[in-house]
Amino acid sequence: MSFADLITRMTQAIVRNDGAAAADCFTDDGVYHDVFYGAFPKARIPLMVSEHFHRDASDFIWDLHEPVSDGRVGYARYVFSYAGRMPGSEGRRALFEGVSICTLRDGRLVTYHEVANAAPGLAMLGFAPERLVKIIGRQGEALAARGEAAHHLPR
Repeated sequence: MSFADLITRMTQAIVRNDGAAAADCFTDDGVYHDVFYGAFPKARIPLMVSEHFHRDASDFIWDLHEPVSDGRVGYARYVFSYAGRMPGSEGRRALFEGVSICTLRDGRLVTYHEVANAAPGLAMLGFAPERLVKIIGRQGEALAARGEAAHHLPR
């Protein structure tokens, strides 16, 4: 299966609340790293889908654009939206753009990471500025903690 087919299968399984089908796209040691909810090993992906994604939102649309892969690493640009279910955001539509970054083995996902421009979508949901600052701060801390960022920061 091509990378484009694999990532489409995974994202559309999440859209339709089929966590088992999404997990099936991963190797046994695979991990889904979500920009909001954190890391989920393959066995917990079904719970991530039902107990996080579909608890907090509905009416998902996840469009992938320009997926590319060399067989070891894959990238795809995406536009993602949903209707909020969290208190204060009920029914509001949030729109995000981002890039999926995947490692692959034997035709399955080993890791799924994403870099997303989350602030505009969260603002559409009505998140207060101080809440946005807190989320953006956590994302900055996570980036700074990665080894590849160490030489970019003062010691």
